[in-house]
Formats: sequence, structure tokens, C-alpha cells
Amino acid sequence: MAYVPVSIPRPENGGAAPVAKRKIIIVDVNDVKTEPARTLGNSTISSDYELEQGKKGVQIYGTPTTIAITEEQSGNPDGRGLTKGVEFEHPGDSVAIANHKEHFLNKGVIIFVTECDGVSGNGRTRVIGSVCNPLYMQPEYTNSNEGTRNHFVYKQEMADQFTIGTYTGALPDVADNAASPETA
Repeated sequence: MAYVPVSIPRPENGGAAPVAKRKIIIVDVNDVKTEPARTLGNSTISSDYELEQGKKGVQIYGTPTTIAITEEQSGNPDGRGLTKGVEFEHPGDSVAIANHKEHFLNKGVIIFVTECDGVSGNGRTRVIGSVCNPLYMQPEYTNSNEGTRNHFVYKQEMADQFTIGTYTGALPDVADNAASPETA
């Protein structure tokens, strides 16, 4: 559907307040069988992502106050685009998180982040990245007297013409939890 210009009034009080995020799902782009098409001027994606048979996404815990979705403009005057990203911290030093980091290093991904509306336990889901322009992990690890944490930054390597999508389709199935995050 082509974009139809509309006036956008001031948001209600608190419109710029932070929104808690409750779920992060990471999908390897090599596991995506079909991806919904995007239309310029329509950031809502209502068709489902279909994964290859037997493939699942990975749900990962991020400390809620550290989860951030980013979008930056770049490019010359005739080729401006948007580079999207997701970042968060995962507490601790488990074998499971080390394995995750090692597995996803240098793999392109799409990330779904679901917000929490505080009422129903549901909220808007944002989709960041695409099969053709995925996100790539840039991990940081700290184990010091101030704590142990894994800081993950996922970012696109190239700008494109689309904004972060609002996803209304079915979320991908996710892998089972590690038997024990400390040893799995």
C-alpha cells in the first residue's frame, strides 16, 4: 500500500517515556525460508516469517534496562539510508552464553524485540534486520570487580531505505532453554 500523508499530533503525556522490553528472539538468516515483503511508507509487517523445517529462533534474556533498539541515518544527499541495531546486556558468565556468542559470531541475524505494555503482558513487537541486510553481533565481555556481563551490540553493516518494522505476524518458534545455563 502506498504511503498516504497524514498529520501527526503531539503524543499523549509520557509519549516519550521509556518502554520496557520483555523478549528478544534472534533468528539466523540462513534459517529463514520466506520473509515478508516490505513496502516503502508502510512500516507494519503483518505476514509471518517462515523458517526452514526444524529451525527455530533463540530467545535470549537481556537485562530490561539495557535493551535498546537503534536507528541512525547515514549516506550522501542522494543516497541516505537507515542503519538499524539492537543492544543489550546479559548478566553472568555461563557456558550457554559463551556458546551462543561463539555460534553467532559472523552470522547474519534478524532480531524480534517485544515490548511490554504493562497491562496485558503483550506489547508491540519490532523486527530489526532482514535476510538481505542482516544484523551482525559485536560482543563485549567484562569480568571484573564491578561485575560479570556480556554486552551485545547487533548492527547492520549497510544502511537501507526501511525503518524498523512493527511486526504483527506470528513470532518464530524458539529453541528450548539450556538444561542449566551454567553448564549447557
